[in-house]
Amino acid sequence: MKKILLFIFSLVLLLPQGLYAQQKATVVGRDVGELKNIRISGRLIDQISGEPLVGATVTIRELNKTEVTNTNGNFYLVLDRAEYTLEFRYVGYETVIYPIVAVGEGRISMTMIQEDFTLDDVVIFGRDPEKNLRSTEMGAISINMNTLKELPPFLGEVDIIRSIATLPGVSQVGEASSGLNVRGGGADQNLIMFAGAPIYNPSHLFGLFTAFNPDVVNDFTLYKAIIPTKFGGRGSSILDITPKSGSLDTWGGDLMAGSISGKLSVNGPVIKDKVSAKVGFRGSYINWLLNSLNNPDLRTSQANFNDVNGILYGEINENHNLTYSFYRSYDDFALASDTTISWTNLSHSLRYTGQFSDKFLVDAIGFYTLYDFSIFNRSGVNNFDLKSGIQDVGMRLNLTYNLSDRNKFSFGADTKTITINPGELIPGMNENGEVSVLPQLVQPEFARESGVYFQHEFEVGEKLGFSYGLRYDTYQYFGPRTVRAYSPNLPINSANVIGERTYADGEVIQSYDGLGPRASFRYSINPKTSIKGGYNKMYQFIHLISNTATIAPTDVWKLSDEFIRPQIVDQYSLGLYKNFKGNIFETSFEVYYKDIQNVVDYKDGARLLLQNNLETEIIPGIGQAYGVEMYVKKNLGRLTGWVSYTYSRALRRVLTPFEEEIINDGNWFPANFDKPHDLTLIGNYKLASNVSLSGTFFYSTGRPVTFPEAKFDFAGNSLAFFRNRNLQRIPDFHRLDLSLNFQLKGKGKFYEGDWTFAVMNAYGRKNPFSIFFADQAGSPPQAYRLAILGVPLPTLSYSLKF
Repeated sequence: MKKILLFIFSLVLLLPQGLYAQQKATVVGRDVGELKNIRISGRLIDQISGEPLVGATVTIRELNKTEVTNTNGNFYLVLDRAEYTLEFRYVGYETVIYPIVAVGEGRISMTMIQEDFTLDDVVIFGRDPEKNLRSTEMGAISINMNTLKELPPFLGEVDIIRSIATLPGVSQVGEASSGLNVRGGGADQNLIMFAGAPIYNPSHLFGLFTAFNPDVVNDFTLYKAIIPTKFGGRGSSILDITPKSGSLDTWGGDLMAGSISGKLSVNGPVIKDKVSAKVGFRGSYINWLLNSLNNPDLRTSQANFNDVNGILYGEINENHNLTYSFYRSYDDFALASDTTISWTNLSHSLRYTGQFSDKFLVDAIGFYTLYDFSIFNRSGVNNFDLKSGIQDVGMRLNLTYNLSDRNKFSFGADTKTITINPGELIPGMNENGEVSVLPQLVQPEFARESGVYFQHEFEVGEKLGFSYGLRYDTYQYFGPRTVRAYSPNLPINSANVIGERTYADGEVIQSYDGLGPRASFRYSINPKTSIKGGYNKMYQFIHLISNTATIAPTDVWKLSDEFIRPQIVDQYSLGLYKNFKGNIFETSFEVYYKDIQNVVDYKDGARLLLQNNLETEIIPGIGQAYGVEMYVKKNLGRLTGWVSYTYSRALRRVLTPFEEEIINDGNWFPANFDKPHDLTLIGNYKLASNVSLSGTFFYSTGRPVTFPEAKFDFAGNSLAFFRNRNLQRIPDFHRLDLSLNFQLKGKGKFYEGDWTFAVMNAYGRKNPFSIFFADQAGSPPQAYRLAILGVPLPTLSYSLKF
């Protein structure tokens, strides 16, 4: 009987649009004679699980107006007394057409069911399909997790960070790399937030996995061009990840078992229709694979990771709610040695969202985040623990006032304190009961970063749209701390120290501030074509000091002080956007240029770990980045996917008054992550209603490396001589990933399962992650490539909803 009803329901949805007039309209609200400004609210939830559908679109056909559901699945409409046809759309779900008669203030509760994909009606619209044309936003890309699940999995599951790297202007340096490089920016120039709390290391196993469980993520938005003024503190991009709250109606969950990792999430009502909870756990069991290998080094290695999420959501009433989010991730890794590297991310956030009227909304959040990393050595000779960490505590308030559908103001403020423990070396007893390592503690750092802002978005007629705003950032670096003084007009090094000063607890050592204007415009050439342009200025007060191309646990985070000034990034963008064939095809062409001030680079022979005076090891420079981005996406049909291509350059220049500090003779040179050509092809093909084949092909120019020019003997040792940085490149990168997915519809009422077979690196390309050199008698140092993944890697996973 159920199948017959679902079949009839599907036929109704597929009727020609002209027949909907015959469908009886639902009267909404109590009729008290209102004629205008009738307020109607509503909520969209999954029909089976009861989970809210965040980011779904609600279109009023008669007004050609679209609203988007918020983080709790709620939407709000203001209508005149009349008949309307509402169209509810959400990626991966069947579209619902719902005629109404608005007579008074009321509420709509709507359920949507996941679609059984047909060969002709596969759709991957994740939002309003024309938002890319009508919005003044540039370089803002939102992806829903249902869209992400259509991509080939990485090591058995979809990966948020690696999926973002398939978009134009975004890249990674290699296969085992964490973090992102966005439009010529370093990995430290991206602010990654989960539930509003900053996350410093978004990776498991040095980047082989993303540290975010996709089952507890609803959607995410990457801002890489014109960044809203409510965000600050980073120079290149903002990645805002929104967690998924639990169902207020029924209990359910997701289970996945794969070849390398598994995960489980459960959600449901704590108080029905009022409070919900969602808990997710993910862990690896990769050690069985390492222990089965023939390589003795790998067989004696170990690698573990896990992460835990908890989301508690409560509705005060239909207009006010609270969300508490907890997140913890843990890694430890030991490669054929007695040294173990581990790192942990921990965050708490509490968010309040309130709608005080049809026009006025409030969003407030408080957060705490901690990033710890450690190195443990248990060799029995030089036992030690090396610990380091970062702590952020802050709050953010955003107020929005909608003058009309086409005129919106937002304003607010944020502040946070940052504490960095750069390193503490704790000696351990060796096998003889002796201590062979001296203890060492690097001075901690303290700072406060704050900002106030406003933004105004409005449209002038149908063709013009504008957005402008201003952010004022302030920064204080304070004690307790002892600071050196150096001789003026001489290089900053230990030989030129002339004294030192000790600052008390809370005493300000150095302050910075700056105004960051941001503006963009949109001109619609026609309903399917628009031009956008904009300018963006960002300040960044924290720096990642590293001599590697990717984020590593041994990297050093450093706050701006009296020697190291904040990075300042000015970006100019221009783009053309066009949709074809009823929004089936979506295309964009963007160009950008960036100026970067106060880029931090390291001196030749720099010692970065356990360095109390890091200013003696680093030097300031400047940077520039420019590029062209092209994007073509197919949203509808049996074959969906996208093509993205980027030509870009990321350059650096270090030129100081002191010859020993100049890099590459003061000329521009490529940054570690400079990859001029970057191409990604993604396709998802429906072989049957429940079978799909997906593929992703990557190609990029090899990243820069530095080769030795000669070798020499010193004190009986053969040493390599390096002169100029980053003038050579590793071989180009290319790889094909494939996956085959089977959707099994369970006979029971509450579950369904998916089998996914995937092959990463299908044709076994030995892509070099890095180049290392070995000495050979009578010849220059010989270069060898290190490939993280040199063979095809198959994985099998099964996921189940219940």
